[in-house]
Amino acid sequence: MKPTDTLWREYSGHIHFHTTYSDGSGSFEEVVRAAQEARLDFIIPTDHNALVPEPDGWRGSVLLLVGEEVNDKEREPEVNHLLVAGIEREVFHYAKEPQALIDAVAAQGGLSFLAHPIERHSRYFSKEFPWVDWNVQGYDGIELWNFMSECKAYISSKLAGLLLSFRPQLFARGPWPEVLALWDRLTTHRPVVAIGGSDNHAGAYHIGPLARQAFPYAFAFRTVNTHILTPEPFNGDLSHDREQVYGALRAGHCWVGYDLLGSTAGFRFHGSQGRGDGQAAIMGDTRPAGQPLELEAFVPRRAKLRLLRNGQPIAQTWGRRLRHTADGPGVYRLEAYRWAWGRWRGWIFSNPIYVRDAQAP
Repeated sequence: MKPTDTLWREYSGHIHFHTTYSDGSGSFEEVVRAAQEARLDFIIPTDHNALVPEPDGWRGSVLLLVGEEVNDKEREPEVNHLLVAGIEREVFHYAKEPQALIDAVAAQGGLSFLAHPIERHSRYFSKEFPWVDWNVQGYDGIELWNFMSECKAYISSKLAGLLLSFRPQLFARGPWPEVLALWDRLTTHRPVVAIGGSDNHAGAYHIGPLARQAFPYAFAFRTVNTHILTPEPFNGDLSHDREQVYGALRAGHCWVGYDLLGSTAGFRFHGSQGRGDGQAAIMGDTRPAGQPLELEAFVPRRAKLRLLRNGQPIAQTWGRRLRHTADGPGVYRLEAYRWAWGRWRGWIFSNPIYVRDAQAP
């Protein structure tokens, strides 16, 4: 299977941001225009506790799918935020019981992702919204990289906040190491899909007498995106195209790409078990242990590539391609880093290819 294989169609999207239906500053029309400017294929706005009345559908060249971010507003602190997509009936009234909420989403055939599962403290943003109820089951995945959640943790002074509002790219480095470690622990038990997003509100930030819209939508939509691979191309039919997006997210046929460092379009990570394998495994797929798996990763620009098994690096190279033979069970995923603005920064984080023993989940 070559990196340019045509069996899968690639689309880029932005998940987790807010509009005027909750605490964002932009209307749906404005965010669609920003998505078109950023050349995205789909967007999933997730307003707080509001399944907004805007219909799913094609808005010009952008497929808009309405999601929601649900949490218990009466809980202090307001932890356990859940990103929800693919539902038709409101579920925020289940927010007090996270497991009941996840179950209610699943009952509608929807998707659920734990938003910003770990947050770091900031002097100027004292509120933190991590996920804390880890006894829950049945969610589809986690938000591996939340751009706003990361950036706000770097505001240690007014000067840092001012600089970040103008040049956030000087600060952003990648998912927190503790979030990556959490994800690696979770995937040892079952597939857990990683997505990325900005959590953007495009609001005005005040630092002393100065005010600035720090993260316009058009900028945020060029940062942390989720790229998907679908078995069929979009054809303009809403039902078909929506299922292509949600099917890819559910299966983990996707990666988190920091497109501000250079478009991650064209990235591939796949594996095959000999000539009789038929179609090679891609991100999110599971293959049985017992036969070597020939893994290959390809990136569109030269980068530092790391292959990890169960969270531990097992191969590394500099360039555009990495090959490795996996000869045992494990959870294999790929990370790519690029040098920019004076340091190595996360660029691509693939969903894993799972190699399981027959009795393993």
